[in-house]
Amino acid sequence: MTDVRNNGGVGATGTAVGSNLGQLIDNKKYIVGGSDGWLNVKRDPSGEIIALPEYLKVELTSIANGREYFTVLEGPERTKKFSVLAGNLRGGNPGYRGPASLVFSLSQRTLTYSGGRATAFSHPDNPIQVGTHPIQILDFPHPHGRNYLGTTPYALNWFYLGHGNAVPGNNDRYLHPGTLSAGCVTVEPRDWNALYRYLILCRSGDGKTVGSIQVTR
Repeated sequence: MTDVRNNGGVGATGTAVGSNLGQLIDNKKYIVGGSDGWLNVKRDPSGEIIALPEYLKVELTSIANGREYFTVLEGPERTKKFSVLAGNLRGGNPGYRGPASLVFSLSQRTLTYSGGRATAFSHPDNPIQVGTHPIQILDFPHPHGRNYLGTTPYALNWFYLGHGNAVPGNNDRYLHPGTLSAGCVTVEPRDWNALYRYLILCRSGDGKTVGSIQVTR
């Protein structure tokens, strides 16, 4: 195994791994997702397979037997360790932007954001609370969105609108595509691609959120 955590250091093989033809290795990487925006990785040390979202920031720690070992730097899996087949992590900046600022009108059923507008709604008898809510970095694929995969490949990619980690079955509110709402901010599926592609590169700088959404009447 070659340890790449210390630039200019010496790996277990005795080979200097802090340089590559004289260029320092940048250990800061990001996840390269598939066409659905997810990448299956192996949790260390349990071996459990989970999906991480594209563009998630990670730190490469070592390379062995064709696998890259890394630590997640943001989102719900922050500080957790994983590995993946080599070639699925990339360095550089994919185009990260500042925090998103969304405005959702319950009465007008519209959601506006920088450079775009979407049709959205919430359940009339159990609407999301008026006020400002954080928009968290994606947590995991949500199978309830699978009915909309014919309209958007990102139908399983939901943004949690709360603090801490979402608790299944606890009436948690998400921003997601769909035609039915239990109280989330539900976006017309045909409008989801553009909104998702905007949000996935937004960052608030807190390691947890991509921005916020203001809910108005």
